[in-house]
Amino acid sequence: MEINLECQICGGSGWIIEEVNGKRFAKRCRCQFESFSRTYLSSSGIPARYKSCKFKNYSPQTPYQLRALKFCREFFFLYPFVERGILLYGPPGTGKTHLAAATLRNIIEYKGLKGTFCDFRNLLIELKNSFSSSESTGEILDSVRKAPLLVLDDVGAERNTEWAKEILGEIINYRYTQNLPTIITTNLRFDLYTDDSFSAKFDTRTESRLYDMCKILKVEGDDRRKKNYL
Repeated sequence: MEINLECQICGGSGWIIEEVNGKRFAKRCRCQFESFSRTYLSSSGIPARYKSCKFKNYSPQTPYQLRALKFCREFFFLYPFVERGILLYGPPGTGKTHLAAATLRNIIEYKGLKGTFCDFRNLLIELKNSFSSSESTGEILDSVRKAPLLVLDDVGAERNTEWAKEILGEIINYRYTQNLPTIITTNLRFDLYTDDSFSAKFDTRTESRLYDMCKILKVEGDDRRKKNYL
């Protein structure tokens, strides 16, 4: 018996014809939307550990975590009609990357829109490796700074060098001027000026732009990794 795997709605063409107010127009079939979502998800760069992250399997234990979850959900519902991104800061193990990855995953999966997950330390390593290879440094950087939606993870975990400051400043400056939505996670503080605050590690110009382009949210709680181990 021959099995017909074609879409029962569009017959495999990828398009359906609808009529509104006496006018006929073509639009993408749902099967194409699902195909694009799968493609975008596989090329998003979300690490394997975080691919199963969802809002429903994030368990907030503190008011800070509950508030962060609320804002990430709102961002997802409003996207792409958002005015600002989100910056999640706080100690390790509080679920910042979980929330960022879940937000990106939902946007790709349920809205069929592109987005990129980028670990900032890995980006710096990739850029350094490109110096001695045929891969273009400009192309690598462009894939990050020009992403329609960017999750920039673990900013500040890298060695504190002028070059790292310059790369981050370049990414933030481009996305700020182009009004591109950005979700950032970091262990660096924004509530106090200390040795481990963002302003102590990066320049004030970059910090000022982050306040304008992102909702700054503190995410505080127990280290889940340690808690699960113990």
